[in-house]
Amino acid sequence: MTKEQIFKQYKITVKPRFTTIIILCLLLFFTSIAVADFKPTNRKPASDYSRSGGRRGCETESIATIPLTLLAPQTYVGYTASLRPTFTGYVSSPQKVELRIFELIANEDPKPIGNEVLADVKAGIFQINYPDKYPNLTVGKTYLWQLSRTCLEVKIDESAEFIVAEIPSTIKNKLLTTNNKLEKANLYAEEGFWYEAVTEALQLTNNLKLGKLGTNLVKDFAKYESARDQREEVAVKERVKYLQQIAIQEQD
Repeated sequence: MTKEQIFKQYKITVKPRFTTIIILCLLLFFTSIAVADFKPTNRKPASDYSRSGGRRGCETESIATIPLTLLAPQTYVGYTASLRPTFTGYVSSPQKVELRIFELIANEDPKPIGNEVLADVKAGIFQINYPDKYPNLTVGKTYLWQLSRTCLEVKIDESAEFIVAEIPSTIKNKLLTTNNKLEKANLYAEEGFWYEAVTEALQLTNNLKLGKLGTNLVKDFAKYESARDQREEVAVKERVKYLQQIAIQEQD
């Protein structure tokens, strides 16, 4: 957006002696948008189905290699506003992964939605869309998405829970009045809609890099990852370390 378009959008009449002040104020305004925080809503602990199990890399990989990592809340339940969300993860090298979606029902085994879907993902950050052949998800229900990879004939799983929720009407109205992905990402982030926030942030960059906003979001959601008991502490600390490394190396 050019200065002229910005001035027109905000109906600013520019006088020469005020031009510098106006530009500085606008720069501060847009900078404040770029560093908005992700704020988890009603941070509900995840069930055992998405507990972190520690390093889940392949034995043939270097210990320094970051294993398959889901870029989504794992120790607490995430939120999406979409009936067909997009899922984001990270791998250090090209992989073939298997996506499964389950509905979580209290006191019952996870209910699979459709059959598994295979996807070839490139090294770095990747995204997998909710499969076309799956039915729409339902608002108010809790789900689990699971990615699996096979190493030396052993399947390694990583899972995360999420709830499909309605967007508050005030936020929905704001989203309808802007095409600015930066603003949208931050509106979603501030309301705790992780899946939409990270998707919008990635669309601001090339080649699925995080950029400044995406890096900030990953660091934010990682801050809230916490072990529920001593058995999880080492695994969760390790996952947070990997998330911090990803945030730094995938910024641009």
